[in-house]
Amino acid sequence: MNIPVLMYHGIHDVPGRDGCFDAVYSITCNQFEQQMQWLADNGYNTVTCAEITDLPPNEKAVVITFDDGDLSNYTVSLPVLQKFGMTAEYFITTDWIDTEHYMSPAQLRALDEAGMSLQSHAVTHRYLNDLSDEEILEELRGSKKLLEQILGKQVTGLALPGGRGGDKVVRMAREQGYLYLCNSELGINTGKSDPFALKRIAVTRQMGMESFKRLVAGNRWEFGRRVIRQRVLDSMKMFLGNRLYEKVRSGFLG
Repeated sequence: MNIPVLMYHGIHDVPGRDGCFDAVYSITCNQFEQQMQWLADNGYNTVTCAEITDLPPNEKAVVITFDDGDLSNYTVSLPVLQKFGMTAEYFITTDWIDTEHYMSPAQLRALDEAGMSLQSHAVTHRYLNDLSDEEILEELRGSKKLLEQILGKQVTGLALPGGRGGDKVVRMAREQGYLYLCNSELGINTGKSDPFALKRIAVTRQMGMESFKRLVAGNRWEFGRRVIRQRVLDSMKMFLGNRLYEKVRSGFLG
């Protein structure tokens, strides 16, 4: 059983509206609605990351995730998801709550009340593998605590900022009570996947509908060519370091 986990960020037709526009990760409203329509038409049921290991063998499931807490997650994604009877998982960077372009506590609670899952994307969005143990601990503990105060319920999921982590981060996340962890490694999960190494499919503005369909369906050719590109990016990341890599990544993603 293959279970794709889709990774979204913001939904913006143009810069300056409903959140923080990104030339790579901001998809259009039409793209998002078309993608959700296709999932619904093809019998996909939306689940959360926590449910992956408990799904029946023949379940046709997909996980829809959003990183950061962009305002468009509330203003755009929620109405579309409700239209199709779908749920999603939102990983929130807590230092950005109630700042320009990002959701307020009331909007987070509204997502929760609508049946969505809200989890941690750390405090500051700094890459955890760049930080000291003390700083990592504060990122993991501080984001979890604040979200639990806002929502009045346990937070048990974590998405790594920028996908950067490692064995130490996984160990510390376990110690803080997290039960699963999403990275940014391209791939499809199964019911036997390690819950602390969940792979995702980054949905970008440049991604065409046919590529989206092939990735969700687990097409080997589509994954193969993208895995090669990701290996190039990973090599660049190791050579350049996180800060310089971010300056050149846009030309390689799509």
